[in-house]
Amino acid sequence: PAANAGTNTQVDLCSNADSVDLVTLLGGTPQSGGTWSPALTSGIGIFDPSKDSAGIYTYTVGGTAPCLNVSATVTITITPGLNAGNSGTATFCLDSAPKDLFLSLGGTPQVGGTWSPALASGTGIFNPAVDTSAIYTYTIAGISPCIDDTATVTVTVVPGPEAGNDSALTLCQNSAAQDLFVLLGPNAQTGGTWSPALTSGTGVFDPSVDTAGIYVYTLAGPNPCDNDQATITVTINPVPDAGIDGAHLFCTNDAAQDLFSFLNGTPQTGGTWSPALASGTGV
Repeated sequence: PAANAGTNTQVDLCSNADSVDLVTLLGGTPQSGGTWSPALTSGIGIFDPSKDSAGIYTYTVGGTAPCLNVSATVTITITPGLNAGNSGTATFCLDSAPKDLFLSLGGTPQVGGTWSPALASGTGIFNPAVDTSAIYTYTIAGISPCIDDTATVTVTVVPGPEAGNDSALTLCQNSAAQDLFVLLGPNAQTGGTWSPALTSGTGVFDPSVDTAGIYVYTLAGPNPCDNDQATITVTINPVPDAGIDGAHLFCTNDAAQDLFSFLNGTPQTGGTWSPALASGTGV
């Protein structure tokens, strides 16, 4: 019987396709046991597009006398495979600047792909103010014989810390102690620190021992969020001193006198008298 090497064929393979036995690419019904030329990396008839090059590969089957050897060829062309890169992750703070998710892909991804689900930007730019935590898929459309290639970026959006709003507080030197935290507003989160430190070791301000000034409340942000701060400006007014009660006996024909001079202790000026005096002052 005459030897049968099959019939010539032409095949286009993707560069990232799986290895293939060239005999299966021949037409007809080729016999097994033949040899391939040029030699393949595998040492047998297995063609690996990532290692072997495009070209004409000849399959030869030896004939049994008086039959001659016969051969057939497979002409291989290789289309570069697509590369969407390697999957990655990205973490945003809620107030972070927008960022291109393409930068979070590993490897050497090709540009020109599409993202799904779609982002508000209409591109690959992720804006944590409007886009949500999700798994975003980057797809490079395949060109025959190559199929689509995909990679994902798992995005997590972390709420930023909220230290509250700046405020101010005015106390008297003998006022009761007050927790500065309540002045930061309803959105302030607990767990922050005060600077400078208060005598209480917490956020409780005691005007009898703490000094007037600007107190900063700092809330540490979880990565990648920055710290958030709010301030309370504290003013301490001195305790008013009207002096100590006094007494004076007048005769109806005595000269007018300033009642202030009859107060004991160290009274402050600028007060008012009641009931009102005819002088309109303290005389």
